Amino acid sequence: MTTRFPHPVSVASAAALLLLTLASCVHQPPPPPPPEPEKKAPLSLFEWNGQGRSVSHINIDVDEQKARYYSGGEEIGWSYVASGLRSFPTPVGSFKVIEKTADKKSNLYGKIYNSAGKLVNSDAKMGRDSIPEGGKFTGATMSYYMRLTGDGVGMHAGPIPSPGRRASHGCIRLPRAFAPLLFASVGIGTPVNISGDGPSYTSYIKTQNAAAAKLAAARAKKKAAATATSSNTTPAPAPGTTTTPGAPVSADAAAVPVEIKPAVVPTVEAPPAAPATPALPGN
Repeated sequence: MTTRFPHPVSVASAAALLLLTLASCVHQPPPPPPPEPEKKAPLSLFEWNGQGRSVSHINIDVDEQKARYYSGGEEIGWSYVASGLRSFPTPVGSFKVIEKTADKKSNLYGKIYNSAGKLVNSDAKMGRDSIPEGGKFTGATMSYYMRLTGDGVGMHAGPIPSPGRRASHGCIRLPRAFAPLLFASVGIGTPVNISGDGPSYTSYIKTQNAAAAKLAAARAKKKAAATATSSNTTPAPAPGTTTTPGAPVSADAAAVPVEIKPAVVPTVEAPPAAPATPALPGN
């Protein structure tokens, strides 16, 4: 009987293959790390090439939420803006800068603090929200303010939380880093054209006056109700005493609702002089 042995070359090859397999299992390299996500450049809120130049006119598109700035026929910059929400729309039309104040504060919108200095209302409106006893109202900051209308709509520095979307109470917010640059290049009388989906200034004023009249009527009604309640709880005169006919009546007892007439609508081309304490829409 003849015994056959494997070919020596085949045995060596098999052994080498086995060793390589075992080595690959023991020293398996870790998988490569995942590629790092591509870093996006921060969104630019403005571009400005107007150093040392005066702005001749401004075009603002409330649909696009962008403003473009010109010197003569040349565009020297653009910026995102944040105009009024649908519930507090910015009027559209042709306006002019009629006031410049670097450190303006709103006397209509702001924050309310209690007597301990704790913030109790971060989006307060004067006449709508009550101030607790000992508390105070602090108007919203409107730095680098440029007034466009007699009732207070204007451009100023403010937050732009979602570029391309409306966010304000009616004013036109500018990027905070950009506002001082524009403020220095804009003069009184600079034309500002506002376009897009919004009310005309005439319609805007009518709506504002109607809202003011409604608020005033509600206040008068509330005051009259309080007066009536007070009168019902007044003690009857002591026996044997009489009231004097024609005696003066207290101002509170005489309070009655008063018809509120809307203010005269100012024209855009020649806005009326700003009142001593105008009601500014805030930021």
